[in-house]
This record gives sequence, C-alpha cells and structure tokens, in this order.
Amino acid sequence: MLAALLLSAAIQTQAPQRPIAQTPPGGGALGLNAYRLTPAVGAPTLDGRLDDAVWAAADSIHSFTQKVPDEGKAAQFPTVARVAFDDNAVYVGVRAYDPDPSKIVAQLTRRDEDSSSDWLIVALDSRHDQRTSYAFMVNPAGVKRDFVIADGADDDNSWDAVWEVAVKTDDHGWTAEFRIPLSALRFSPNGDGVWGLEIGRAVPRTNEQSFWAPLKQDESRVVSRFGELRGMRGLPSPRRLEVLPYTVSGITRAPGAANDPFYHSTAWRGSAGVDIKYGVTSDLTLDATVNPDFGQVEADPSQVNLTQYETFLPEKRPFFTEGADIFRFGIALGDGDNATESLFYSRRIGRTPHYSMDARFANQPTQTTILGAAKLSGRVGAGWSIGALGALTGEERGLGIAEDGSRFHQVLEPMTGYGMLRARRELNAGRTQIGFVGTGVHRRLGSTDITDLPGDAFAGGFDFSHRWGGDAWLANGYLLGSTVHGDSTAITALQLSPARYYQRPDADYVRLDSSATALNGWASGYMVARVKGRWQGGFLGIARSPGFEVNDMGYLRQADQVTNAAYLQRRAFNPVGIFRNYRIGGNL
Repeated sequence: MLAALLLSAAIQTQAPQRPIAQTPPGGGALGLNAYRLTPAVGAPTLDGRLDDAVWAAADSIHSFTQKVPDEGKAAQFPTVARVAFDDNAVYVGVRAYDPDPSKIVAQLTRRDEDSSSDWLIVALDSRHDQRTSYAFMVNPAGVKRDFVIADGADDDNSWDAVWEVAVKTDDHGWTAEFRIPLSALRFSPNGDGVWGLEIGRAVPRTNEQSFWAPLKQDESRVVSRFGELRGMRGLPSPRRLEVLPYTVSGITRAPGAANDPFYHSTAWRGSAGVDIKYGVTSDLTLDATVNPDFGQVEADPSQVNLTQYETFLPEKRPFFTEGADIFRFGIALGDGDNATESLFYSRRIGRTPHYSMDARFANQPTQTTILGAAKLSGRVGAGWSIGALGALTGEERGLGIAEDGSRFHQVLEPMTGYGMLRARRELNAGRTQIGFVGTGVHRRLGSTDITDLPGDAFAGGFDFSHRWGGDAWLANGYLLGSTVHGDSTAITALQLSPARYYQRPDADYVRLDSSATALNGWASGYMVARVKGRWQGGFLGIARSPGFEVNDMGYLRQADQVTNAAYLQRRAFNPVGIFRNYRIGGNL
C-alpha cells in the first residue's frame, strides 16, 4: 500500500491551483514536472515548515482520489505536493490539510512499524520499469518507514535506506519535507528523464486512503499505475560507497556452578566487523561483509516451537536485505501455513551451529562466524535483473570437560561455502518475466568426524510469469531440481526427516535405502487466476517428489506431495449499506 503526499506552506493562503499535465501527449499517467534546483534558489532546509523559495517555484499537484473507502471519489481533506531535485537528492514537500488538527493521530513507534496513525507516502519508480519502486513513509510523530514494492505489488519491508524527513503540525494540518538521496535509488542517468511517482495519504479516523495517481481495489498491480515525474535528466551517477564498521561489546552477570572453569560471574564479550556497499553502476550494487554481527539488528523474538518443523526467522542483517527482492524465490502454495518456504533462506548463513557439546562443562559458540561474503545485485541491459551471492563461514569448535575431568575439542559446525545465482528477464513492458535460479552449498567435512550432514547440495531451475487482458489475468510457474550428496548416514537422516518420512507404512511408492549416498528430486508449481474485477478466482498447485531437498540453503517443510487448489470470490470494494466492503467466496 501507499500513503504519502506533499504540500507547500508557501501556498497556505492561496486558492488551490489547477493540476498540471493531467493528460500528457499520447495519453497515459498523470504527470508532474520536477523542479530543478538552481544555485540561486538552493536546497530546502529540512524543518517541516515548507517556507523555502523552492516550494514557491515548483509546480504543485493536489488532485487526490480515494482508494478506500469510496474508490474514485475526491479525497475528503486536501493535500498538496511538490517535487524538486538537484545532483544529490530528490526533495518532496507535502502539506496535508486537516480541518481539525487536534484529531491528527501521531503514534510514536520504532522505525518501520505500522500503526494507526496519519501517514504520508512518497514512492519513486526511478527505473520507470513499472515493476519496482522505493517507498518512503512518515507519520506526524516523525516515525519513518521505507520498503521496496517488488514485482508490481509485493512489499519488501526488510529494505532500509539512508534518507531524511522533517514534519510539523500547525493550525492547517501537518507537513512533511523529504530528502531522498540519489544514492538510495537505482536509475539510469541516460534515460528519458521520466520516473514513476506516487504520493498518497492515510487518515485513520475516516479510514481513508487517497492517492495522486488513482489506485484500484479490484486489481493487484500498483507500480504500473503510478503517475509520471518528468524532467529527471542530467543526473550524475552517484558514487555509492558506504562503509559501515561496527563494534559490539557486552557483559553478562549470571549465577553459575562454582566448579565450572568456564564460568565467570562477570563475562565480557566483544566483536568487530564491517559492511561495504559500492555502486558498480547506477543500477548495480556490490555488497561485501566481514563478520556481520546479529547485534546490529533486532533480537529474534522468543518462541516455543511444539512442531516437528524448525522455526522460521525473518532476516534483519543489512548485508542480506540489500536486493532481497532479486534473490527471493518462493515455492509455497499461496499464503497458507507454509508461505515461508523458499529456495533461498539467508538465515542459513551464520546460523546456530548444528551441534552442541555433550560434556559436564562446555564452552561453545552460539553463532557461526561469517568469514566473508559478497553479493552483486541490480539491473543490467534491457530488462535484466541479476543477483550473485557467495559466502564462507568458518569451522566452529567447542571446548568441553568430560566427567573424568579430561578436556576435549569438538567440531560443532564445519567450514561451509554458499553460492547463489539468480537472473530474470522482463519482456512486454514487464508483463512477462522469465528467470533462472541456482544454489549450491559445500561443507568441508574431510577434517572432521561429522557424517550426518551432507557434503554437497545443489538446486536449480527456472520460473515464469505473464499478465494479460489489461493485467486482469495472471499465470506463473516454476520447475526445480535438487541433488544432495553425502555419507549414507546423512542421506538416511534426510529420508527419515519430517519433510518426507520414508519410513511411514502408507508410503508404498518409496523405499528407505540406508546405503544411499545421494538424494535427488524435483518440484514444480503453477497458478492461473483472474486477479482484477469484482469476480476473482483461479487454479494453483504444487508437486514435489519425495527426494526434493533444499534445506541446506533454503527453507522447506514438506516434500513428497501433490496439492491443487481452486478459489472463487465475489468482492464489493465500495460501501454498501452498513458495510464498507465485503467478500464472498469459496476455496477447494
């Protein structure tokens, strides 16, 4: 969803101006001419006041229509936005008028948390590919949210950029001034100077969402409905070099056994590392990291897992969230219980060691050290998206003391290399996509006595997506293959795992082979559906062979299944009687 707008305090006492370039030559989206800053005017001061000269000089937009609750009707409260830019950043100024500013809702939360607040949103399709955009949101308390809208409508909330915004509430409503550095965006300096732009606003007390470029409730596409931001020519390729060194230290004071030689009433710990981001081109980014630390991010929430499946944890480490939309390859059936199943699960890299020590006293690591990792992601050529990742984690050892007092070392996690390649080609103005994916994991087991982990695991395949009929119809699918090699002990453990249960008595089509040293399999998925209009529905399904296995680098709960589904629903998006909206449907 989107919700952000701009208004200039310089026009607070003026009558609303006529929207500019509502119907550009040749038809198409709404248009706004961006104002290029001159040395005489200078960049605005980010204080939320909107009294800088640039806002008086820039063209304005103020015709906003509702998406919710009354789609297509004019917004209840006026909103005015202006856009300017220079060689360093894009500036957006928004005034959100409100007849009763005392009722503006401004909840103070952590960054990227949604809340029942008033919101403004600015979204930029800087590539103008009508597929991907960067969204920036703020509420009247100054809480920031940013995310990538990928593949037309899906949000990637793990993306974080460096940008600034200032807000102010006054007798007319509230205002926001955005400064979005060009280094936070991906664009072609040699393009036609046209970007996609959306500005929207959310008002919780009226349950209203309004947008400059109208969005429809009966269709899933978002970015392709953006308006046009014109005049973005002559922009330099920003030198996108970011170096993020870190140090983390901690102290633990806790009770322990007095005779434990590893126990210290006051235990100190420390670590250091660095993340590096470099813009190879304006649309291709190289990321590198040495010893990234989980201390940089939120602690994982405590959970009690009573199932046979491992807990899925979201990714928060900055290195892995960059370009995450390119590396994403979901293999789940819709949005059900297994919606997190994916060919690439980045939390595998730097995971908790597979083993823990069986000793009277033990000193062992809680995370695997990432010795180094690099990633190249972005756009190249005409319509190509690429992503390549490589990572190496170190061998982790623990020191234990046995019952007889002897000390011993044990390998808890072998040295492991990870690799992934993802390529995707867009055709037909982004309505058709074809892609390839490949993953590989290699563990150095030769110097260890570990036999129940695979030594090598590979997976790969292709996928496609196609929209037609005015984007009302969608078809997509994928076909994958996997192969895992290792000692017979490791392959037997995979056959007995909850993902397949070869030993179950009803599985007369598989045979438990305790001497096997390889496990091979395949998986496929499809969907054909109408995703626009009052009547929506379609068919979808997945099929996986018993030997399909991708858990060395991905996240898979269940192989050995064939599942098909169908759904049909009738939807009403505008208020009907006492109902704001309703949906009646059935699933099979």
